[in-house]
Amino acid sequence: MKNTSKFQNVVIVTIVGWLVLFVFLPNLMIIGTSFLTRDDASFVKMVFTLDNYTRLLDPLYFEVLLHSLNMALIATLACLVLGYPFAWFLAKLPHKVRPLLLFLLIVPFWTNSLIRIYGLKIFLSTKGYLNEFLLWLGVIDTPIRIMFTPSAVIIGLVYILLPFMVMPLYSSIENWISRCLRRRAISVPASYRLLSVSLFH
Repeated sequence: MKNTSKFQNVVIVTIVGWLVLFVFLPNLMIIGTSFLTRDDASFVKMVFTLDNYTRLLDPLYFEVLLHSLNMALIATLACLVLGYPFAWFLAKLPHKVRPLLLFLLIVPFWTNSLIRIYGLKIFLSTKGYLNEFLLWLGVIDTPIRIMFTPSAVIIGLVYILLPFMVMPLYSSIENWISRCLRRRAISVPASYRLLSVSLFH
């Protein structure tokens, strides 16, 4: 028991240390630098300024910011629409099948994001698999330009971020299902299979 507790403490300290070193401190440095004056010779001067933030109100930067937020909102909604049914389907599967699908969901994280983006670039190009498939279906007569458009950016964001939507939803749905099954098992004695059928049908 003590060994398990020590191991848990080591894991927690390691994770917290990693987050502090590679997430918290770099972001803190970026925030601190944003309040300094830009200098061509030394990159920044140790002179406090709010010009970098007031510049956000410039129409050019403000329009870019709104455009970015709009694309982020669309990508988030797309991840939710695609991720929720998949997470629900995953939670309904037998326990023997779930690990395989979870493994397939996590596998892309083992590949560098840059490589994944290049793969997506090939897939969405005018001579890529998507255009070839649409031509084969007869949906289009000539290849359509998808790359370097807002649609391509949203597709890329959804492709990269969808697992981050699925995993928390799957965990929450699975916990909710477990609680419902326990409550039904207490109130109405029945087999696990019968409870599962009554829960989802």
